[in-house]
Amino acid sequence: MKTILTILICVLSLNSFSQKLVKTYWDYYNTKIQSEYYTNAYGVKNGSYKGYSKYGGLLLQGSYKDDEPVGKWIENYTNGKLHYIKIYDIPGTYDFQVKNGKIISYYEDGKTIKYERNFKNMELNGVWKEYDEKGIVTKEGKYVNGIFEPTGTTKIKYDEEQEKEKQRLASILLKNTEEYKNIIPKADTAFEANDYKKALELYKSASDLLVNEKYPKDKISEIIDTCLMNRDYFYDYWNSQFTSIKSEYIQEIKEYKLVVLQLQPGYGYSSSYQYKYDKMRDNPCWQSYNLDYYKWEDAQKCFNDNKSFYEPFQIAFIEGALNYWTAIKIEKDKVEKTSYDFLSKAKNTNYRFYNYDKRTFLENLKVAKSNYELGKSVKVLYNIALKKKNQITTLNDQNKKKTLFKKYLMVYGDFIAKYNTYSSLTETIKVLNTLSTLSDKVITSYSQDTKELESKLKEADTSEQIQAILHGQ
Repeated sequence: MKTILTILICVLSLNSFSQKLVKTYWDYYNTKIQSEYYTNAYGVKNGSYKGYSKYGGLLLQGSYKDDEPVGKWIENYTNGKLHYIKIYDIPGTYDFQVKNGKIISYYEDGKTIKYERNFKNMELNGVWKEYDEKGIVTKEGKYVNGIFEPTGTTKIKYDEEQEKEKQRLASILLKNTEEYKNIIPKADTAFEANDYKKALELYKSASDLLVNEKYPKDKISEIIDTCLMNRDYFYDYWNSQFTSIKSEYIQEIKEYKLVVLQLQPGYGYSSSYQYKYDKMRDNPCWQSYNLDYYKWEDAQKCFNDNKSFYEPFQIAFIEGALNYWTAIKIEKDKVEKTSYDFLSKAKNTNYRFYNYDKRTFLENLKVAKSNYELGKSVKVLYNIALKKKNQITTLNDQNKKKTLFKKYLMVYGDFIAKYNTYSSLTETIKVLNTLSTLSDKVITSYSQDTKELESKLKEADTSEQIQAILHGQ
């Protein structure tokens, strides 16, 4: 029984290592052989291999070990002449390389060597030679740790080429240095003038000329940071201001049912059309709070045609709000027209910002913003004037100063008449401030002996004369 088991194991072992000849064919009828090779029982190539063309010529010949080429392989052109000799010191291949070994390539005559290449660990290593069709060496050298080192005549040519290249690069460097020296002052000038777009382009050109120079790179980063901060400032400024103006504008409209530039339903715009605010007061046709549709010039006509309907402080507020809104829109358009894209290779990022100076932006809005604040202050100043007038009335009830009070009311009426006329925002502010100052003097007078003052006031017939006496007391 033991003997039979031993024989069976031997038979199985022989079957597993036995070689099987495999043939493939070019045609359906198996008359034109394509390849023939040996495999073991598991289909793994081991042993000799031959590959043929459709015309029967031998194209490829060598040996396999565990499915990988090993030893000497010969590859022929389709005409049957030698093309390659590949030496595989250890099994394995990768395109036109061998793991460890050599490749010799031949011209189509099958005799003249084209090149010799040696490999180690699938990388070029050792002798390298190239030949022309006459068999003369055109390039020779060796690869050491993946680096080509020329030898023989190739080294002489290589050294000459290296010297020429060194001179060429030195000439380019000299030229670039001169251009760099010319560009940097222009870039600095543009930078100082806040022309960031021009400065960026110039600094970038300078940096491209001398890539190792730190200065233009630092200036580019500085400009990018400045422009990005300015861009964010522009965004925050106009968005916050638009929101603030609109909010206060809507509040003013709701509080006083203020109707500006709106027609009665069914009518189109006409310069000669008379607004009928008696109907609008009960059923105002104001439907939109979008200030983009309105301008102060249009609102001003509305106010002039319907003065009795509006309080001057309302007109002052609308004038300031619309003009400031318009000014911001104009500046916003200016800013957006300077939109500029810049690709920073250093940070590998594309930046979009505006080539517009923040100081210019603020300076151009300065007057409109100031007038807007003044427009909002008119109501406050008017209420202050009214409060002081009421205070003077109370003081006069407690301490009769008939002439002083009478003359004051005359001046007060004159100022209020000017206020109600509303010739302009600045003039209205001036009128209310002057009235407030004059009222303070009158209030002070009620705590003093005014016999002499009132004697002078009796002789005053005009508002200007009364003011002169009160200011000169």
